[in-house]
Amino acid sequence: MKKYNIATIICLYVLVQVLPFQTSAQFFDFPTKVLDSANLSITYSLAWKQDTNNLEQVRHENMILLVGQKISLFMSKNFYTRRLLGRKAEREGRLHEFLDGPEMQNFRTRYSYKIYKNYPASRYTYTDKVMPAFLQYEENLDVFNWQLTDLVDTIGDYMAYCAYTDYGGRHWVAWYTTDIPVNDGPYKFRGLPGLIIRLYDDKKQYVFDMVKMERSDEVLLIEFDDMGWMQTSRSDFLKAQENFRLDIINRAKEAGADNESQQVAVRNMSRKNNPIEF
Repeated sequence: MKKYNIATIICLYVLVQVLPFQTSAQFFDFPTKVLDSANLSITYSLAWKQDTNNLEQVRHENMILLVGQKISLFMSKNFYTRRLLGRKAEREGRLHEFLDGPEMQNFRTRYSYKIYKNYPASRYTYTDKVMPAFLQYEENLDVFNWQLTDLVDTIGDYMAYCAYTDYGGRHWVAWYTTDIPVNDGPYKFRGLPGLIIRLYDDKKQYVFDMVKMERSDEVLLIEFDDMGWMQTSRSDFLKAQENFRLDIINRAKEAGADNESQQVAVRNMSRKNNPIEF
């Protein structure tokens, strides 16, 4: 019998408990709403320290920003790529081959959130799963109170300018360039006179660096997944995340994990004690 790790077990638990209305033909290819199309994609490397008790350990993952005519989308690049490949495989009748193949491992991610900027108009929409629910909340786009400075530096091929803001319990430093007239950036950050090409908190526990910008002849759709999202507030979402982290052993039990896997889940979750927002 094939053995699955705790993350896979819990993922399957979510699919069974939260998505009973979906058939096996909708593992990746579930209903979506097209919000916009993008021909500009920006890749950021994210380096973060997930454990305040072990700040020497740094995690890495690439993130993607799709810039449309009116709306932009920020998410994990692996999550984005895996979804595209999985949907293609599903439509071609290769779902089980894809799930058991290397691509599921090659495109693993620690982040399943999506951030839609200017959807609805003048608002953010943030979506993510916090078991056993799929949650979304909204915020105003003008949530950032930027302090522009006279500091200038060269980052890569760009002249960059420095700005500061406070958000989510952290003090943030942003470097933006007017050479790219896009008032957007990584995560929720936007609203400066050019693209944010470097962003970090003052403790450098979360650092975003632009590593690639591509204009594509291919239309990149910005889609909103119809997952039966439960509307909540940002504060209640953060509480739900923390409650899940503290209650991981019961979640693991419900997912059918054995005692050893439960303890592994507890150890792993205890190390994830440094979220980007508080």
